[in-house]
Amino acid sequence: MPLNNLQKALGYGFKDISLLEMALTHSSCDKKTPDGRKMNNERLEFLGDRVLNFTVAQMLFEMFPHEPEGKLSKRHAALVRQETLAIIAQNLGVDKAIKLGKGENATGGREKPTILSDAVEAILAAVYIDDSFETAERIIRTHWTPEVHKVELKDSKTRLQELLQAKGLGLPEYKLKETLGEAHARTFVFTVKAATGEVGEGKGSSKQTAQQDAAQDLLNKLNISESDD
Repeated sequence: MPLNNLQKALGYGFKDISLLEMALTHSSCDKKTPDGRKMNNERLEFLGDRVLNFTVAQMLFEMFPHEPEGKLSKRHAALVRQETLAIIAQNLGVDKAIKLGKGENATGGREKPTILSDAVEAILAAVYIDDSFETAERIIRTHWTPEVHKVELKDSKTRLQELLQAKGLGLPEYKLKETLGEAHARTFVFTVKAATGEVGEGKGSSKQTAQQDAAQDLLNKLNISESDD
């Protein structure tokens, strides 16, 4: 049932349902093919990331014909960041359909932005392989366009820095807590600390993304919403 609901929400029915199943299989499941290859969504996520980034860039280029590159880049970053993808994943029901290992499932993996965002990108790649780039593009335009005017042009790190400096608290301090996963699929975990002692933590497939996630976590703890200025 979760797969049927997900396909309905996507507006696309898979010809090869195994592609969707693969896109929803997290690495914590530790499944392997008969020849020993890992069965998870990491390779699909790699491809889907490229499909999403190009399509969102094209969308913004068309929607904001007079905006300079700097503003387009900020809009793009906001639309492809983990937080936005996680929201879209929940809207589609990815959190209910994703396959996790017992440990990841027990520790709230269905709510983790990094897992949900990777799954969404993997699904887009699965659509691309199952049908065409045009179909993947249609899905992206359908589900990302409503988010275009919701995004905050200032990213979380910038907002946190401006907030702390306005309060005379200096710069936030970012530290790499740990690095998880294999070399081709790293997950970075960062903490960020304010002079008042509050600490935020975030994960991401790049150090920059993890720092942004940590900054947003700290903003949330400081009760600063994305729309506050």
